Amino acid sequence: MISPSPLMSQNHLLELPSTLSSHISSSLLSIRGGSQMAETVDSIYIKSAVGYFNNLRVPAAVLMSIVMKEMFALQSTPPSCMRKWDTEHGIDRSKRWRILRYSYLLLMILAFSLETFTIFTATQVLTQLATAQTVIHPLDLEVDHERVSGVSGFFSMGARKEAHESMIDFLINNFEFEYTTCRLHFVTGLLCFTVATALRVRYALRKYSNLSISGMCCLLTTATGMLTYTNANAITYGGYVNLVRRHFVLTSQFLMARARSGPLSVVTAILACLTVIYAIRGSLTPEFSYFELDGDEDDSQNGS
Repeated sequence: MISPSPLMSQNHLLELPSTLSSHISSSLLSIRGGSQMAETVDSIYIKSAVGYFNNLRVPAAVLMSIVMKEMFALQSTPPSCMRKWDTEHGIDRSKRWRILRYSYLLLMILAFSLETFTIFTATQVLTQLATAQTVIHPLDLEVDHERVSGVSGFFSMGARKEAHESMIDFLINNFEFEYTTCRLHFVTGLLCFTVATALRVRYALRKYSNLSISGMCCLLTTATGMLTYTNANAITYGGYVNLVRRHFVLTSQFLMARARSGPLSVVTAILACLTVIYAIRGSLTPEFSYFELDGDEDDSQNGS
């Protein structure tokens, strides 16, 4: 009987920790209900997509809270020190300044609506992504993609791919409506908030014309700079205008596809059209009544 050499015994002892660790890792994976092959490319893209929508949802919620707090800032009566100056310079009767105040309010309302829908859509798509954590390996030729309902947005545009080049490619192939909605609404809401703040600076510093125009131009520079950067570094769709166009097409398809399911899609389309129509009518033929002056005249008549 040949006894094992000391070198062979030493190598066997060195192999024990690696063997033991592999058995432990395989046991942990079996307890979790998965295997090392479960970490596919699509599952990595799903985790990245979860982080992407979370990174949009959090700043959208912060911006929405700010907009909700400052929405009606210019609708209150100016202080007495500014009211006298407004009367002397005709600000209280000026339609241009009233248009500025109401434009600020409408822009803040639009920003609030866009950021709210961004939060809602991101939350819904995160729920859909949470149900798609188990992704079948893309090299498996026996996969029936019609059965895999975990990875699908409101509707999927185009044929499914077995492999995706990047996370954006994965989102466009499976969640294009949600991707364009969150991206466009967040950027547009941020632009509306910036422009509205510029109008507020112009109104708040109206007594100092040069300073108010300087502050307004500074904020408008920020807005145009964001648009310039977006158009120059667009990852998909080739710029902001094309993103708006693509989102309009997807939204129209979504509403038409859901028209037979119930009246809500039709009501949504009608309300969107009414929003645009009355905004155009209000800007072309503004109807202003000087409530502050009417109230002062009534008080003076009652006092006499």
